[in-house]
Amino acid sequence: MNSQKFDLKDGDILCISSKMCSIASGNIVDLKKVEPSELAKEIHEKIPRKSPEPIQVILNQTEDATGNRIMIADNYIGGWLPTGLFLTSAGVDRQGTDKAVVLPKNCDLIAKEIGEKLIGALQVQIAIVTTDSDGRVDKKGANQVAVGLYGIDGLRKTQYDDKTYVETLCDMLANSVGLVMGQRGVNIPVVKIRGLEYEFNESATIEDALN
Repeated sequence: MNSQKFDLKDGDILCISSKMCSIASGNIVDLKKVEPSELAKEIHEKIPRKSPEPIQVILNQTEDATGNRIMIADNYIGGWLPTGLFLTSAGVDRQGTDKAVVLPKNCDLIAKEIGEKLIGALQVQIAIVTTDSDGRVDKKGANQVAVGLYGIDGLRKTQYDDKTYVETLCDMLANSVGLVMGQRGVNIPVVKIRGLEYEFNESATIEDALN
């Protein structure tokens, strides 16, 4: 980071692509070695644009062979991960013709490991948000959502007229850096946010922001 003049200060937030974390962690599936189940083949008939092999990887990521943890609508498929996150294709990304990239099992842990290493090496207190591309069944295109946290709460609560209003801060941050990160081919996996006031919370997790 020093060689790239990428300076970090106390209070900065680093948003990091989960795909980069997955590749660094070796979370890559060889699709040639995937044997599709009958369910994967049935889903392929409904969504022909997705081959049975990556569909099987999606089912594997939900850790439910029955298909009860996936949602299919028109040309869309999404899945609930064991952590409670719901993501397009259960967070599975195709890489080339015969590989798929899957999310780390624990994105909070990855965020914590990165945060602690940077804090220890650079002596600055920063927060980490790992992000993933995501789509919506009701809209075209993709955006960015948070999938892992370290040092910053996923929710922001404000009081007004004796009422508590809750914002999904982690997704707002992920969406904002999506403007810079872009989608496939842009290749900007790390974006720094500076100037947001927040209380550092080393025990924050993405699960705190889930239903």
